[in-house]
Amino acid sequence: MGESPPPGYPRRIRVVALVLPSLLIVVLLLLDFFLIERLFPVALAHLITLIIGVAGVLAFSTAVFGQLSALQERDHAKSEHLERLAQALEQRRQQLQAVNAAGLALTSELDREEVLQRVADQARRVADAKYAALAVFTEEGVVESFTTSGITPEERALIGPPPRGLGLLGHLQRERRALRLRDLRRHPASVGFPEHHPPMTSFIGTPILLRGEPLGNLYLTEKQGAEEFTADDADALETLAAQAAVAIENARLYEQVERVSALEERQRIRMDLHDGVMQSLYGVGLLLEDVAGHMDAEPKEAKASLWRSIDRLNAAIADLRGYVLGLQPVQVSDQPLTESLAMLAEQARSNALLDVDVRVSAAAARRLDRARREATFYIAADALGNIARHARARHASVHLLNEDGRVVLQITDDGVGFDFAAGTSGHGLHNMRERAFAVGGTLRVESAPGRGSRVRLELPATPVAEGGAE
Repeated sequence: MGESPPPGYPRRIRVVALVLPSLLIVVLLLLDFFLIERLFPVALAHLITLIIGVAGVLAFSTAVFGQLSALQERDHAKSEHLERLAQALEQRRQQLQAVNAAGLALTSELDREEVLQRVADQARRVADAKYAALAVFTEEGVVESFTTSGITPEERALIGPPPRGLGLLGHLQRERRALRLRDLRRHPASVGFPEHHPPMTSFIGTPILLRGEPLGNLYLTEKQGAEEFTADDADALETLAAQAAVAIENARLYEQVERVSALEERQRIRMDLHDGVMQSLYGVGLLLEDVAGHMDAEPKEAKASLWRSIDRLNAAIADLRGYVLGLQPVQVSDQPLTESLAMLAEQARSNALLDVDVRVSAAAARRLDRARREATFYIAADALGNIARHARARHASVHLLNEDGRVVLQITDDGVGFDFAAGTSGHGLHNMRERAFAVGGTLRVESAPGRGSRVRLELPATPVAEGGAE
């Protein structure tokens, strides 16, 4: 395929630039020879010819330079137009990239308050707005929460209570379609701002809909670097709103799962207490009754039975302490796993006389957010509780490490094991799997009679912040 000719002036200009000077010279020579020299003396004839030639050159130059100037202006206008198009395309590319990054960031979070704040922050970034707000509604349409971005907590406190869905915000809630305004104060539904509210002019808002039902609204004001938001801003915000709807619903479902899991956990512990600790205490009671019956006739046998009762009572107390730990509200979300997992191991050593090896990578622990950190702690607590109650193990290990971009918790023991294929309902594995699933992880359990067991939890890792250690 041949190369394109190099850019230059149009062929018409090049032909004129070559032909006209030649024609001018020929016409001057003919005019001088046949006309001027016959009408005027030679010297005067040559002067007249020179004057005509200079005038012709000036006229020719004026015409050519006029055409060149017109071409230059046209080229300059095209260059400016192309530059504006390039800038618009770059802005659009950056905006779409920001929307994509926002979607990825939203899907990695399950805490509801954190999701709402991220939606507001990402919306402000996507549309290059100074302020953003996110209103979430109840099923009755009442504003349940109002999350802001771009103002400080002090400014937010001065503004007063959140809006109640009146005025322009209520209009958007009722209409359920995007609204873009150059000056929000001129809209018929605008009712002004409360005292201490920052001044706002340009406005764009869009509903957050899930399966056609409104979850909330996104509001942005004060477009940076322009007098109003663009249609591209509206498209990008609509895409972000669709992603936000899924993220908000996921957070709601996660809260429901957490509540259901907590109820199931309490029910399981109550059942285990009834079947385990309560039965042990009942057995101790029977032994003590036997001691009372043999105290006078067989004091040695009674004394031996008494010591057996004390041993069983101590074991029941240790088991009960483990359950009480599980029933208490866990406050480990603010503790690093390097501390909380070590605490679990120490309790297993004290209560079950179990030798526990703990190795927790600080780098791996830092790559888990609050929800996954809590799930890791609970699963480790359940696994160690199973070992203490059922495994009759002497040694166990708790390891947390980075592995192929994921965080892995692995708990093993050298106990009696169990037949995994025959059923595992008595080992609390259902709850452990539910916890893993709720935070995007997977749980695998391996065991066989006489070969101990291994619990392996794999979790997606949160990217380390800039400057953080790996």
